[in-house]
Amino acid sequence: MAVGERRAFRGSFSGYERDRLFYNAGGTLVGSAYVFGLDGDHDGRAAAPVDIDGDGDLDLALLTLQGLRLFENTSDEQAPPAARRYARVRLAATRSASPALGAVVTLEAGGAARRDYVRITEGFQTQVPLDLHFGLGAAERVERLTVEWPSGAREAWTDLPADRLLHVVEGRREVAVDKLPRWPDGTRPRPVGPPSTAVDVPRLDGGAGPLASGGRPAVINFWAPWCAPCNVELPQLAALAGRYNGMVDFAGVSVEVDDLDSVRDMIRDLAIPYPQFLAAAPVMERFFGGAEAAALPSTYVFDARGRLRRQFRGAITEADLDALLPSLRDEGLFEADLELAARSAARAGDLEQAIAHYRRLAARRPGSAQPLYRIGVAALELGDAEQAREALEQAVSRAPANPLAQFHLGLARLRSGQPGQGFASLQASLALAGRDAAALTRLGNAAAGAGQLWLAVDALSRAVEVDPASSSAWLGKARAHRARRELDRAAAAYQQALALDPEHAAARRELSGLGP
Repeated sequence: MAVGERRAFRGSFSGYERDRLFYNAGGTLVGSAYVFGLDGDHDGRAAAPVDIDGDGDLDLALLTLQGLRLFENTSDEQAPPAARRYARVRLAATRSASPALGAVVTLEAGGAARRDYVRITEGFQTQVPLDLHFGLGAAERVERLTVEWPSGAREAWTDLPADRLLHVVEGRREVAVDKLPRWPDGTRPRPVGPPSTAVDVPRLDGGAGPLASGGRPAVINFWAPWCAPCNVELPQLAALAGRYNGMVDFAGVSVEVDDLDSVRDMIRDLAIPYPQFLAAAPVMERFFGGAEAAALPSTYVFDARGRLRRQFRGAITEADLDALLPSLRDEGLFEADLELAARSAARAGDLEQAIAHYRRLAARRPGSAQPLYRIGVAALELGDAEQAREALEQAVSRAPANPLAQFHLGLARLRSGQPGQGFASLQASLALAGRDAAALTRLGNAAAGAGQLWLAVDALSRAVEVDPASSSAWLGKARAHRARRELDRAAAAYQQALALDPEHAAARRELSGLGP
């Protein structure tokens, strides 16, 4: 900051300003924190990109005065693994301090060069991992890795594998290669879905229903009679509800669920005009992650399509919402928002809502097969074979070379009473996968999950033939044989998977479960 600018600086050191995230759109930085659910209003102190779960992409660790928050990176779930490869580089210096602080690494892959350097900190009060992470896109190999060591030495290595942790030691020609340690099976947190106005909540006056009917922006306020800031905030919310009557839905959720007389007294004394609900466990888990994490008062603002747009911790004023609510009335429809909402609904198990979002997305992308494919897959999970068949036939007509679309179309046809066409589509999916090991593995695993074990065994057998070093393909093959009760073949495939990945706990456990 220039000396002349210091006096003009009006930043806040008291915290509770909304977090910011900027997306680089071809040189223009676009504020996008709300799209990714990262615009919290807590008192942040440090943010570090780190691979929390060992899946090869960078997640986000955020330290605030209110505690530690971890955000899992799920942005590339739609892309096949072959299109999102990475390299993780761990340096060990021998002619200077071992962490190799200051070492510069240049990695060349897929026709592009990437550069990074080893450091301890990056930003205010933030320690970052010493390992360097490089995204490789679809590149299958690291063509060249060059290290400029703190000692002044410069070394290079060529033809290294992707999707691995590379141990590079100064002065040593061999690079040790490891798989990343991952979260143990079964320990991944269970997603409960984002806050939503569609969740059913007990009403104060009896019965249960959604917090808002949809079609209009909604303001959802969590409060309690014994909460002092709530007593200041509630009259202003009541006034806002009157002024925005017919344009914005308001709802209150009382976390006091025992002394309902005090709740009713407060509503009467303050003349609160909008519906009131009681904070049952499902709604508290959805909005706070559990009742023990609730902060009062808390207010959530949704737009007319049910997307969470702002979240306030602490008492708010009429001015806070007066500046926000008019901006939600005539917003355009953004494809990225629709896709994010659809994926979030699907992860949370709300398949009907996911289908609704994907239908809107399909209308915005008349030539795209992807939204129709997602509609078909979700409809199959719901048991609606006709809806699935209709969507998947359109998807296949737009992307006839997609083996997974052909496979799911085959399932939809089988389940809607078209066995001949169904088996033809299943056979076509295998032909389309060809000699692509990754495509064959995805197809085989999908077939096994759908009970089409003959196709699963065929696809996964071809996958290990094409890429015998793929432990995931061997594991899928073992599971398919196990499901068919071909235990000798299953044991052999498990042993091959463990030979390639000795630390795979699930493979070892499943092999031992086959018995003698």
